[in-house]
Order: sequence, then structure tokens, then C-alpha cells
Amino acid sequence: MKTQIRFAIINNNQLTQKIISYFTQFDFKLIEHKDGFIKLAHSSTLLDAWKSNPLKWGSEVSVSIFDSVVSADFYIDTDAQMNTKEEKAVWQTFIEDFQNYLTNGIDHYSKINSAITDNRKSRLGYLSWAVLGTLFGGLLSLFYSRLMGGNSTLGLFLIPVLASIFLAWKIRYTKTNKAL
Repeated sequence: MKTQIRFAIINNNQLTQKIISYFTQFDFKLIEHKDGFIKLAHSSTLLDAWKSNPLKWGSEVSVSIFDSVVSADFYIDTDAQMNTKEEKAVWQTFIEDFQNYLTNGIDHYSKINSAITDNRKSRLGYLSWAVLGTLFGGLLSLFYSRLMGGNSTLGLFLIPVLASIFLAWKIRYTKTNKAL
């Protein structure tokens, strides 16, 4: 997921320090700091798909400052994620809060925490659908192997395939149903 924001600020007093402190409170690491340019990142790990806080995923933020205009490019690695609307809402809230913090000096950390909590709750719902698909796939696999009179390689594929189908269906259903 890529997002770019650009906005003007009135008070650029200690602006680079404000930007760095904002991101470091969310455990971003400062990668590069030059005159008018800041790059911060979270490194991507194999466990990103299991992290319930999307702000802990592999991501990179590049912030450019020119006069009183701030331009920020956000790159979030969503390749191994469920990529739900709740996860996107966490990032959108985070980005809006960053802009609000620099323009108004107010940090709405509670909104970010609320979005993360909503994401954790929805993630449990999605995982329950994956478990249901796994159980359904296991029953079909058992039925198919009994029907065929022994072990079958097709039966082994039914479990992960149906778990993935149930999960993908639930994510698509939630995105389209709540968009209406």
C-alpha cells in the first residue's frame, strides 16, 4: 500500500524533531536524516502476518520538507497481510494524526489505539472463519478419503484450500457489505 500526503504548516519550529519523535513513539527507526529529508522504517519480518497491530508491519516513511510544505510518502508492506478495511483504517488514522500533529500540535493517540483495538477484534472474527474453513475442509477430506478407500493427495489439499477460501470470502464480504 502506498500513500502520499502533502500539506503546509504554519509553525516549522523544531519540525524535524517533531517528525522524528512522532514516529519513534511508534517504534519506527530513523534510517536517514539529511537537510530537509527524513526516512524512517519498520523492518519486515516473517511474523508480520501474525501481528495484530498494523503499525508494526514492515513499512517505510520518507518525509521531505521544503519551506513550509511537508510531503510524506508511506509505503506499507501488505503482501503477507489479510489487507482488511480495519487494517487500512489503522494506517489512515495514523497518517491523519501525523498531519494533524504537525499542523495543530495535537496528537490523537486515543484514536489510533481505538483503530488498533477495532482491528484486533475484527482479526479474531476473520481467524474464526479460517478455523471454520479448516474444520469443513477436514471433514470433506475425511469423507473423501473414506469414499476413495485410502489416503488421497487431493484430501490433503482440501483443508488449506477451504480455509483460504472461507477467509478470502469473509474479507471480501465485509469490504463490500460495509461499503454500501
